[in-house]
Amino acid sequence: MYLSKQIGILLLSTLLCTGCAKISTPTGGPKDSTPPKVLKTEPADGTVHFDSKQHIKLYFDEYITLNNPADNVLISPPMSKAPDYTVNGKTLVIKFKDTLRENTTYNMVFSDCIKDYHESNPLNYFHYSFSTGDSLDDYMIRGNLLDAKTLAPVNDFYVLLYKGDADSLPLTTLPNYVTKTLSDGSFLLKNITKGDYKIFAIKDINANFRYDLPNEEIAYLEESVTSYHALPDSAADSLQAELPLLTLYAFTAADSVQQLSRYENPSAGVYKFPYKVRTADFSAIPLDKAQDYFEVINPTRDTVTWYFKTPPTDTAVYILKTDTRTDTVTLTPFKERPTTGRGKTAPTKRLTVSFANAGEYHKPLTLQFPYPIRPTDSFSVWVYSPHQDNKDTFELRFAVPDTFTMQLPLPMTVTEKKSYSIMIRDSVFYGYNGLTNDTLRTTFSTKSIKDYGTLIMNYELPGDGRAYVATLWHKDKIVKEDIITSSQTITYPFLIPDTYRVSVFCDENHNGRWDPGDYSKKRQPEKMFAFPHNISIRAFWDSEETFKIEY
Repeated sequence: MYLSKQIGILLLSTLLCTGCAKISTPTGGPKDSTPPKVLKTEPADGTVHFDSKQHIKLYFDEYITLNNPADNVLISPPMSKAPDYTVNGKTLVIKFKDTLRENTTYNMVFSDCIKDYHESNPLNYFHYSFSTGDSLDDYMIRGNLLDAKTLAPVNDFYVLLYKGDADSLPLTTLPNYVTKTLSDGSFLLKNITKGDYKIFAIKDINANFRYDLPNEEIAYLEESVTSYHALPDSAADSLQAELPLLTLYAFTAADSVQQLSRYENPSAGVYKFPYKVRTADFSAIPLDKAQDYFEVINPTRDTVTWYFKTPPTDTAVYILKTDTRTDTVTLTPFKERPTTGRGKTAPTKRLTVSFANAGEYHKPLTLQFPYPIRPTDSFSVWVYSPHQDNKDTFELRFAVPDTFTMQLPLPMTVTEKKSYSIMIRDSVFYGYNGLTNDTLRTTFSTKSIKDYGTLIMNYELPGDGRAYVATLWHKDKIVKEDIITSSQTITYPFLIPDTYRVSVFCDENHNGRWDPGDYSKKRQPEKMFAFPHNISIRAFWDSEETFKIEY
């Protein structure tokens, strides 16, 4: 009886505790964000008298994976047969299938291909060296790779080092040494022999260590570079900083083969002719009856647009000539796209007009048209403003000149910090395509001079007689460009408060635009200079900077 009572009490206590217990899943601790760490190598890094029958083993502190070793494990000098790579838990085993050269130092660079098994944290860079001879080569070359136009660091490029001086080296010959650039654009070629080399960097699209595709980017130095004796890892940072540091600039050679793509006919009376490269000259010869049109060539001179005064209703044949090419094109009348079906809208039967510069202190309110408009002697703009001399609404009259007009400034006299509403009646403007406008309305408040900032930039040129192009940028758009040939100060007024940047390039061929290099012609890209920091513009404030150009 006593034993049964005790068992009952025990069961009741167990049930009560179980009911009150809170069951939760273990959190597992913080997420792993560290890459694998090499604990040991067999044979040791820097070993000599290495035999090609030996296997290399890399031991890590956690389980690993190996990603695409064919592209991401670089071996110098290159081998004709790729090694076998085997991952066994926390160990990477490397077996060579190629016969190794005698008395040669080999370097293996692992670039972002070794990752931990669970979180895929990459080991960004690991270097392993061995020698088949009595000693390890202890010379090196280091540097940085930058984009020639933006000066941004360039990642994941092959850096190729050659003994010799032939122009065909990167085109036909495997390099003596190879490495890859890191995320900051830096590269290091270590454990190489003493001597002079030719150096190249390429975006090797087909992974054959050759510059043999037209769209592959390249960087090179004309002169040979000399390897220097490497300091031990224990050397002070100040000594390491004094070692030579190369800078290479990557570019894609401009395509010089002209080609005319199929013309575009986006709307009635509009024909666009897109060329593959910039056109120096352009002319057209009609083979049928000539028709009047307005011609526009875009700022980069690679697209020519025609706006016909009367949209063609029959086919028309033209011969188009540029400085390097002649084409015959047949223009067909515009065909309306089908308007039935889900998501399709009927084509516009009105001239779509927009307003630009509304409220700007230093620019007039401007009408923008999608098609050239016909001239008119006078039209009315109705303005509503409760602050205009106690007269709420008044009328202004303007005219459309008898010229090619797709932008029409309205030089209104307005007051700072006041609100305005604009109305223009329908059917005031007639495009040469036969369309006219709906009623136009816009409302805005005018800014004042205190809403803008000013940049005063002192450009100090080297006085070498070269022409330079100075560019002010805002959010990757050009605010202003100036050609300068001597030191001078340029003032940039009426800037919206924000962050800006300034660049300058040396315009070697005086064409007003930046040109990339061309290795086939041994021509480097035009030298670009970037102001060392972004410029913050504040409202109603003058910011002054000095940009010294050292070519």
